[in-house]
Amino acid sequence: NSPYGGSKLKGEGVFQRWVEQGDGRRALIIRPTVTFGVHNFANMYSLIRQIDSGKYFRFGAGTNIKSLSYVENIVHATLFLLGLNEEKPNRKIEPFEIFNYIDKPDLTSTEISDTVSACLRKKPALAMPYWLGMLLGLPFDVVIKLTGKNLPISTARVKKMFKTQTKFESAKLLGVGYQPKVPLKDGIDRMVQWYAQSGKNENAEWHQPPAEPVMMD
Repeated sequence: NSPYGGSKLKGEGVFQRWVEQGDGRRALIIRPTVTFGVHNFANMYSLIRQIDSGKYFRFGAGTNIKSLSYVENIVHATLFLLGLNEEKPNRKIEPFEIFNYIDKPDLTSTEISDTVSACLRKKPALAMPYWLGMLLGLPFDVVIKLTGKNLPISTARVKKMFKTQTKFESAKLLGVGYQPKVPLKDGIDRMVQWYAQSGKNENAEWHQPPAEPVMMD
C-alpha cells in the first residue's frame, strides 16, 4: 500500500516477464521481513547499541509482534529452494517463484529487547507508560521538523517500536519442507556477540545501486 511496497511489486513483475521469455530462465524471489545478522548496521544494530549504552527504555506493554529474518537462515532457505542443499524441497521447482521469509516463532518487541539484554548480560530495560514515551518524543518532533535531522527518539519511533505490529507469515515456505538452520534467539545472540567483540567499533559500509538498471540475459 506504500510507494516502497509498490516499487518492489513492480520489480517482481520485471523478473516475471523476463522469465516468461523462456530459454530456460528462472527467478526465485525471497521476501524477507526486517533482516538482521553479523555486519548488519540497521534496526537490530541500533537496538543492541542502545541497550548496551543503557539509553534504551521500554514504553508500554510492548506486546506488539515484530517479525524478524536472520540473514544466515535467508541464505540457507534460498539454497534449499534452489535445490542446492542436501535437504531437498518436496515440490517441483518452478521457473518463477515467490516466497516470504520470516523466522518463527514471532517475538514481541519486549521479548526482542529482553533477549538482547540477556545476551549482553544486562538487566531488562526499564518499562514506563506509553503516554510518557509519546510525551518525551514531542520536543524531538519539533527539532526534527525544524532541522530535518534524523534523531534517535520521536513520537513516530516510539509508536513504531512499541505499538506498530509487523507480523507476517511464511506458511508456503514451511509447506515445502524448509526448517530454519538457526533458531531466532540464537541468531540474535550471534549478532550480539559480534557486536560486543568488534561490531560496536566498526563503521557501516553503504552500497549504492547502479545509476541505471542492468538486465542480464
